[in-house]
Amino acid sequence: MVNMSGSLVTKQALANSLKELMNERSFSKISVKDIVEKCGMNRKSFYYHFKDKYDLVNWIYYTEFVAEFQDEDYLSHWEIIEKICEFLYKNKSFYSNVLEVRGQNSFYEYFGEILASIIAVQFEDIFEDSEYKKFYITFFVDAIRTSITKWLLEGGEIPPKTYTYLLKNVATGVVLKVNEDMEYSN
Repeated sequence: MVNMSGSLVTKQALANSLKELMNERSFSKISVKDIVEKCGMNRKSFYYHFKDKYDLVNWIYYTEFVAEFQDEDYLSHWEIIEKICEFLYKNKSFYSNVLEVRGQNSFYEYFGEILASIIAVQFEDIFEDSEYKKFYITFFVDAIRTSITKWLLEGGEIPPKTYTYLLKNVATGVVLKVNEDMEYSN
C-alpha cells in the first residue's frame, strides 16, 4: 500500500476533479470553483497548492509523465520525445483540450519549456559555436510543439513512433542543411 501525504492526496483529488470535468466540457470553460466543488474542497485549499488551473495541468503532466519514464534509461533525446508523443497520444483527449489554450501560464507554454531543455541538449554539439544557437533552439521548439499540437488536435492519426520518426528526420535534415550552408558561406 502506498502512503501518500495529505498534500499529495489533495493535489490528486483536484487533478481527478479537473479530468472528470474535462470529460464534460472544454478546459477554457472550467473554473477553479468548478474544480473544488467537484471534489468537495474549497478555493483556499486549491490556492494553497496551485496558483491557477494552468499550474494544476502542468503538475498533472509533470507527475504523470515523469512517473511514466523517470526510471527508464534513454539513449537519445529523440527517444524522450517519442515517449512524450506516446504519453500525449495515450491521453490525447485531455492534452488536446489543454493544448488549445494559449497564453501566459498555459500548458502550451510549459510544454515549450520542457521541449526547450530537451532540444538544447540534443543540438548542443551541432550549434555550440553558433552565435545564433538560441534562435535555432527556439525555432525547433516552436516547430516541434506546433507540430505535436496539430497532430493531437487532428486526432493523432499517425502512430506516435512513426510520428516521432518523421519529426526526427525533418529536424535532423534541417540541421544538417543549416550546418552545410554555414560551412559553405565561411
